Amino acid sequence: MDSELVYIGSANLTGAGMGMKSAANRNFEAGILTDELGFIDAAMSHFDSIWEGIHCKQCGRKDFCLDRIKEK
Repeated sequence: MDSELVYIGSANLTGAGMGMKSAANRNFEAGILTDELGFIDAAMSHFDSIWEGIHCKQCGRKDFCLDRIKEK
């Protein structure tokens, strides 16, 4: 996202995620590319909240976080 476009999707950068494994061993992916400002603002706000650690206090995966964000 760059405040003009946002892409949100499920694609993984693996052979299966990109459909290159085989017809029997692949993932089905979905994604959205948009320039709608409301969607971009919501995506940026969500990303910022994660980056800033706003959800860390309630996170149930603290034991797995190798580089914890300092809680505010």
